[in-house]
Amino acid sequence: MAAENIRIAEKAVKALADTVCAHDGRKRNQRNSDAMFALLTGTIFECQCGRDDCDADIPDPAEVVRSVTTEIVIHAVTDPATLDGEPGIAWIDGHGVISDEHVRDLAARKDAIVKPVTPVRAAPMRVTAEDTSSTDAVVVYPGAQPADPYRPTSACADFVRVRDGYCTEPGCEQSSFDADLDHVAEYDRTNPTQSGATSSENLNAKCRFGHLHKTFGDWVDVQYRDDDGRLVTEYRTPEGFTIPGDAETLEDFFPNLRRIRYEQPPQAPPTPRVITGDDAPPQSNRLANKHARRRAERARNQRERERREQADGPPPF
Repeated sequence: MAAENIRIAEKAVKALADTVCAHDGRKRNQRNSDAMFALLTGTIFECQCGRDDCDADIPDPAEVVRSVTTEIVIHAVTDPATLDGEPGIAWIDGHGVISDEHVRDLAARKDAIVKPVTPVRAAPMRVTAEDTSSTDAVVVYPGAQPADPYRPTSACADFVRVRDGYCTEPGCEQSSFDADLDHVAEYDRTNPTQSGATSSENLNAKCRFGHLHKTFGDWVDVQYRDDDGRLVTEYRTPEGFTIPGDAETLEDFFPNLRRIRYEQPPQAPPTPRVITGDDAPPQSNRLANKHARRRAERARNQRERERREQADGPPPF
């Protein structure tokens, strides 16, 4: 079965499985299995909560297939040279690597939309070399929305998902296109220049569980470039263990992605406010303290990593 057809089938199964009410006792994999059987056999798929007040609205399996085939979006990533006929590879979200011929067939479809990862209508903020074609030239685009520096531009969000390919949580295989985008270093809404820039180097994809795990748990992640220019993600558990993130990103398939950056443009200083008496905000709160603790922990982890690298010395160690 072709990769795109696998994604259509998967979407149909999940769409039907998710129609049960919140009291259904089956795990997600069990619901998916029952939904697949219902789609294959044309039998009824039912909620198994057993409640008289069940509010599940479960459609006919045939209607699910018809609606999904008209709504599903498949993301394929490749480079322009491959689309122009040069040998290469491509990648489909939720599936993996496909051949150059396959991606050219997909691009030739009437319903295909070919979109570059850099904004066509936006000029770069700067380029780090005079020759933009040189391999060490980095092209920088604005990464945050002017009206809300916390939110990335749509071009920046698309780029991060293309670059990551998958959720960066250790061991997670969920597609980045079905995941949230998270600020690795937490965004400081009170003082945005202090921490957590909205930039491609400080954003990564996390599944909803992994995102909540970090936000409300004690896990701390860090993202940095190693000496070879590869993007590395690491997680520190509450017990103090360091766990590597993804072993690879799509930068390993498409090295030119390393030349692209989205950075937060400089913001105008905020309008001063005169606050007196009871209107004065508290000097600290739980969220600010949490962010400060995580900044200190990331700095400590970086010092430990640098000490390990110095202790290893040059090869062969």
